Amino acid sequence: MVDSLRAALAALYRLLPVHASESDLAETDEQTRKALPHNFAAIATNGFFFPTAGRIVAAGLLLTWFVSELTPSAFWVSIIIPIQYGLALIAQPWIAEWLSGKRRRGRFYTYQALLRGVVWVTLGISSIILNESSPALLLVIFFAVIVVDAVAAGVGNIAFSDTLAQAIPKALRGRVRGWRGVFGGIITAFVGIWIQTSFSEESGIRAYGLLFIAAGIFYAIGGLVFGLIEVREADAEKEHDPQLGSIISRIRELWQQDEFRRFVLAQSLITPIVQGLPFFTLFAKQRFGLEIDALGALLIVSAVTPIIANFVWGRLADRLGNRQVLIASAAVGFAAPICAALLFTTETASGWVIALLGVVVFAINTASAGFDLTTKNYILELSPSEEERPFYIGVNDTLVGIPTTLLAAAGFIIDAFGFVPVFVGVAAFTIGGILLTLKLPATEKMPQG
Repeated sequence: MVDSLRAALAALYRLLPVHASESDLAETDEQTRKALPHNFAAIATNGFFFPTAGRIVAAGLLLTWFVSELTPSAFWVSIIIPIQYGLALIAQPWIAEWLSGKRRRGRFYTYQALLRGVVWVTLGISSIILNESSPALLLVIFFAVIVVDAVAAGVGNIAFSDTLAQAIPKALRGRVRGWRGVFGGIITAFVGIWIQTSFSEESGIRAYGLLFIAAGIFYAIGGLVFGLIEVREADAEKEHDPQLGSIISRIRELWQQDEFRRFVLAQSLITPIVQGLPFFTLFAKQRFGLEIDALGALLIVSAVTPIIANFVWGRLADRLGNRQVLIASAAVGFAAPICAALLFTTETASGWVIALLGVVVFAINTASAGFDLTTKNYILELSPSEEERPFYIGVNDTLVGIPTTLLAAAGFIIDAFGFVPVFVGVAAFTIGGILLTLKLPATEKMPQG
């Protein structure tokens, strides 16, 4: 059955407008060349399921709406990103050291996908059963789920990037990530239409439960599809017992590298804009009283965005390099605080408000797509060898994840002073990130991983 599924994936690859030239495959071994068609298609079609699940339960839209239904405090919304994104990254050096001794690291992506499927289905069932009768209990279950989800994602992030680096030649990595995002956007658009046409103000918490269940199913299927990837395995497993002192010492050595240090700082400055959608949507929901049907329209925008953004960013990254696309992505994201300033000029919900909020969603998701694609590919090129690659990925993600946890302070700022200081801060950090990215070396000058 596995061979039949791989043959079907290879047939799909031949239908895609992707041409791998001989120069694209330079220094690629025969096994990787032979498996490229079904490996490329497996990563791309993983996008139908896994990124779709991620967009359904993204902090910026559905989760912000859900938590704001349970509590009026901005603080609880503000800690979603530090948990969902920051916690997934902080333990990654240890995870990377542990994974580096495994024969086939990609299988751990499948394991974490199945775990995430179970916990989101559990939250969905809990939401349907409890509905609005126990908001405090539902909030506890919710945060327990996103903690488990974040830890699992930490394993998945490394396993995915490492497997992609083994399976896909450098010249095709931007395109495979691009197609993965495009396919995810298509399915997410249908989910958005489902929300807009089937849910209303009267739907209540149960509507969120159905969406959580759908996300869990998509996570599980996406993990199983990824399991069809075929890569070269190590001869034997290596026993790794990562020691904290050794890990800290290696992190310090990496931090001494100018290129690596600048790259981490640039990402940290740009992160508030690519992860800042919860604050913009919470502002709109509180100021204009938007209901779940508006969420459907915004989710459609969120779905269409990666179809466009990943196609464009993927091709540009392969042609111009990751640094240039990272700069362009951050510049697009800067449109979000500009639109927020315009939203302050009106106090009543209207088509103009939805349009401006749609631009905010488009700008941030476009920036996020470019940020995700370029930074993940750039760190692969920074890594000096296949053996070091998981550790480079893990350390980079951890160092970026630490300042991400500071986004929780935005909730306190919003509750105390309003949204203006947060939006001004996001804009300032974005400008700083662009300026620092300009100082990074072009990817063609980096050692190939």
